[in-house]
Amino acid sequence: MPKRIYFNAFHMNCVVHQSPGLWVRPEDQTQKYLHLETWVELAKLLERGRFDALFLADVVGVYDV
Repeated sequence: MPKRIYFNAFHMNCVVHQSPGLWVRPEDQTQKYLHLETWVELAKLLERGRFDALFLADVVGVYDV
């Protein structure tokens, strides 16, 4: 029996070194993190992509730049 591959998405609601400058792009929507619809859309996107899980990294507070 073949082994199953699991797909997990990772999201971190803070400024991180992996995304410098993304805030200047018109399609960036990170400022909408307080709106439920933002998270619903992310869940729908991952479901369409057949992801198995979403890991939401938590932090004590929002990081500063």
